[in-house]
Formats: sequence, structure tokens, C-alpha cells
Amino acid sequence: MYDTRIVEAKTLGEAWEKACILMMQEGHTRYVGAPEYQIETKDLPLLIKVSNPFEMPRISEKANTNQGLADTYADKFLNGSGKEKENTFDYTYFSRLRCYPDCAVRAFLPGITESDEELQEEVKKISPDGKCVVTRIDQVEKAINILKKDPTRRTVVMHTWIQYRDLMKFGPKREDTSSPCVLLFYPQLVDGKLHMFVVMKTNDLYNAWPENAYAFTGLQKYMANQLGVETGTYTHFSVSMHIYKDMYEEVRKKFNL
Repeated sequence: MYDTRIVEAKTLGEAWEKACILMMQEGHTRYVGAPEYQIETKDLPLLIKVSNPFEMPRISEKANTNQGLADTYADKFLNGSGKEKENTFDYTYFSRLRCYPDCAVRAFLPGITESDEELQEEVKKISPDGKCVVTRIDQVEKAINILKKDPTRRTVVMHTWIQYRDLMKFGPKREDTSSPCVLLFYPQLVDGKLHMFVVMKTNDLYNAWPENAYAFTGLQKYMANQLGVETGTYTHFSVSMHIYKDMYEEVRKKFNL
């Protein structure tokens, strides 16, 4: 049955191991027919709750990565690669989070639903030439500054999605490119601890989750340090958490399934 499952664990390493076993035993067989690849998967909506994400092991010894690789991935996620081409090619989470291209005009438009002509008239009231004014936003620093001013704020959300681009998989310039797998980062400052909630549309559990979770909790730690608070729990939800068929045998051997 295709239904949301929940995994609870103390550490990131334990959470990943439990999730892999659950997916192989209870995952829904789902076929992916994307233009880039066609393959069977084990797939479930999966919520992973980690009570102490900074206790070891943060990377399971069974994972196909290690501390050094995870540290490198986490650094690029938070700080960029240092190479402009690598930061901007297709997308990176760094570019979507810390250099997000938003439209200053759109942000102040009223709810126009009647016609494109009406929309253009409203745009001209804000921007005389009728053009959008694009600005780059470091969502992480904005989130930190908001929580510094109001630690009780519940509505600080950082996101990666650009609707006009990411919904148009078969539109102009989108035939061979990808959209971000991670959608939302939702920090919550409660009782002096910064808890992090992450939402992904899809997530390769076996190959990608260990480094993803390591990096995303790295963001949690960075924000907590900037706010002068402790870190709390980590909650990670993927609507389509999956293991690809070409990894089934390796996972079964590794976990004695």
C-alpha cells in the first residue's frame, strides 16, 4: 500500500539504516519513466525523525560515503563551490538558497486574476517600464536576521522552487535539465533550540540521503550558531523517497535482507 511511513531514530546513521530496511521490506514498487532514465523503484512517502542529529554516527558505516566526502558536500551546499560555473550550472542548492533570483515587482503585486493586460497595468504602477526588477536573495541570512529580531516567529520558510522554470519540464530550455529535489527548509526556534524541518519532492534514499541529511543539518548548526542557541531535532520528509532497482541486490546484502 502506498502510504506515508515514519522512521524515528536517535542519530542520522541509525535513521538511514532503519529507513533502508523499511523501504526494501515495505516500499511500493513504482516505475519511473523520465526522459533521462527509466527504472523500477521501491518508493514511499517517508518521514524521518531524528532526535539527536549531531550525535555519532552522523554517517552510517554502511553508507557509500564517508566523513570527508560528506564534509565537502556540506561545505559546497552552504558556501558554494567557489567556482561561478559550478554554482550556476542547471541549479545548486547553494544558488537556490543563498542567491535566489526573485522579482521585487511581483512581491508587491495585488492578486490579479483577470487577464494578462490587467496584470501588465498593475506592474507599470510599480515599475514604470513594466519590467520585473530581479534581485538576488540570501534566504539563509534573511531567515537568521528575522529570528534574531523575533525568536517566536513561526513563518520563516526558505525554498528553492522557481515555478515558471521548474514546473515546465518540457518547456523552453528545460528538456535536459533538472529541478531541485529539496523544496523547503523550515527552521523553528522553540525553547532555546533550533529544530529543522525539510521537505523534498523526491529523494534517493540509498545513495543520496546520507550526504543530504548531513548537509541539511549542517545548515541547522550554522543557523543555530548565528542565533546563539542549541540545535534541536531534525525532521526530513520526502513525498517520493525511493531506492532504485539497480541497488536492490546491494542493499539486500548490506542489510542481510
